[in-house]
Amino acid sequence: MNRNLKFNLDVEANALLAANPEEFYSKAYLSSPDIPNNFRTLPGVKSKTKLANVVFGQVLQPYNCSFSPSTDLLDAIDIDVCSLSAMAELCQFDLEQSFLALQMTKGSNGDFTVASFMAYYWNEMALTIGQDIELLRWQGDTGSGDPLLELCDGYLIKMCGDADVIGQYTAAITTGNVLTTMEDMLNAAPAAIVRRKADLRFYVSTNVANAYELKAAQGNTQTFVTLPLGLTFLGINIVTCEGMPDNTLVLTLKNNLIYSFDAEGDSKALKAINLSDTTAEPVLRTRANMKVGFHYTNPTEIVLYNACFEA
Repeated sequence: MNRNLKFNLDVEANALLAANPEEFYSKAYLSSPDIPNNFRTLPGVKSKTKLANVVFGQVLQPYNCSFSPSTDLLDAIDIDVCSLSAMAELCQFDLEQSFLALQMTKGSNGDFTVASFMAYYWNEMALTIGQDIELLRWQGDTGSGDPLLELCDGYLIKMCGDADVIGQYTAAITTGNVLTTMEDMLNAAPAAIVRRKADLRFYVSTNVANAYELKAAQGNTQTFVTLPLGLTFLGINIVTCEGMPDNTLVLTLKNNLIYSFDAEGDSKALKAINLSDTTAEPVLRTRANMKVGFHYTNPTEIVLYNACFEA
């Protein structure tokens, strides 16, 4: 039996306005490809969840017929997320006055969206969201009064108020004290984590990373002009955190810093709507809903250098 199949390869104009949702949220949530390697990521959190945490005492005992259990601690950490919305709007008049005018449909009442521009638009929006999340990750403070930072509490506001975190601060970081500061933090860290260098991380602000590079390069003139300097200290990876305030360092195991988010159903909620087709407003409105949260475990394994511990 012969079958005649017809294929229509015409693409609707509104389809060209849509972003690749998986790519968009990947860039928004994971602003750096190294985030899964430097944080304990916990996706799929809609509102709240619990994270199990077990601390064992002395498990090994002398061999005998009696049973003598160790002092073990079973705990659960509450993990929640902050619900956020990313909203943006473009006006037809602004587009008509821009470099996109020649690519737009002729006539003042036609389709004013430009598909080639929308790919750039979605990419820049995702990158901006990623940068904002990076600021929230470290400096978020719901009591700050700042329109962005008050959206969610980040790591620092929680660590600064935790008596179990090992806090240090003596002065602003310069090339003259950056190495001794990192050495002091390493000496203050629990011995149990110091040798776990594959999982141990120095999280540092941008000015600390710059001071470290300049100081370390003084011992090897090749790094000034020819060879890139690997950001490690005694075999411990140094992670530059653009969202950190100046003169801040955190030394801890990467799994102690938890980054929770939703993401599973977010791709279905990614929208770009031309309101001229609905409410007769000549604007293109976009919205992306998301959830993020920042928590940590084992505060006694965290060494924080920040001005909140200034004497």
